[in-house]
Amino acid sequence: MKSLRHRLPPLTSLMFFEAAARTLNFTRAAEELHVSQAAVSKQIRQLEEGLGFALFERVGRRVQLSPRGTQLHNKVSAAFNYLADAVDEISDKRNASMVTVAANTAISHFWLSEVMRDFRARNPSFAASIRTITSDQPSDLFNDSVDLVVAYDPGQRIHWTAQLLFEEEIFPVASPAYIESHPLLGDGPEALLSQVLLEYERIQPNWINWSIWFKSLGIDPSRVRATEYGNNYNVLVDAASRGRGVTLGTRYLLDAEIRSGRLARLSSLSVRPGRGYFLMRNDQRPLRPEVEQLHGWIAGYRVN
Repeated sequence: MKSLRHRLPPLTSLMFFEAAARTLNFTRAAEELHVSQAAVSKQIRQLEEGLGFALFERVGRRVQLSPRGTQLHNKVSAAFNYLADAVDEISDKRNASMVTVAANTAISHFWLSEVMRDFRARNPSFAASIRTITSDQPSDLFNDSVDLVVAYDPGQRIHWTAQLLFEEEIFPVASPAYIESHPLLGDGPEALLSQVLLEYERIQPNWINWSIWFKSLGIDPSRVRATEYGNNYNVLVDAASRGRGVTLGTRYLLDAEIRSGRLARLSSLSVRPGRGYFLMRNDQRPLRPEVEQLHGWIAGYRVN
């Protein structure tokens, strides 16, 4: 595969082209770039020669983009703006007024979003912007740019201070309509084996699925047969709320779904694996007042 250096025209030419295409005026583009109009014309001419087609068309005393010029400008403009945003995100000016919080997809969707909504409602004068990173890969969560992480079973991590938010408790959940049409025939875990089980793939080895859940209750995992599989927990919870089967729910994470009536516990059985959800603070990041304020809110958040 060719390198970007061999695939792209000189970036200077593209930058001159972007300014000329945006202003449709070589003189204004030259003023913006602090060069002469002749320099702009030269860069555009060299770019057109390298590409093999015209980027501009003259209409009287005005210039307009050719069809291919319009196509190139749309992509070049988007690319330069994307690069500028990337630089802004890592600059000291942007970081000074931003708190970055990270969590996996399940925590972000079912718990953290509610926490952050209430935080903004109760703290309308909070000066900093809040950036949220959502990923199921620990390497994306525990990186140098992140201030706070809401993490499941993170273990010992150097340069991160951990505070337990809540312990994990896992139980089967389904929609009320499903429960009505698929009543349990018994109280023990055996009764659940005949239900329509919705299973998610274990992206991380410490995640608990149906096989592990049943095994902790004394059921041979080889007897567990899931009907549907998915690689995204949020999708399975949505499937359960639509009456397609039973999935594993976690206390606190799905409390709002249960309160709303979209989901309900299918039985009184539950498993406490001895793991939990933790609030992690990056000790290598500056402990700014905004970070402390948000940390205190998340650490003390409780749903009644």
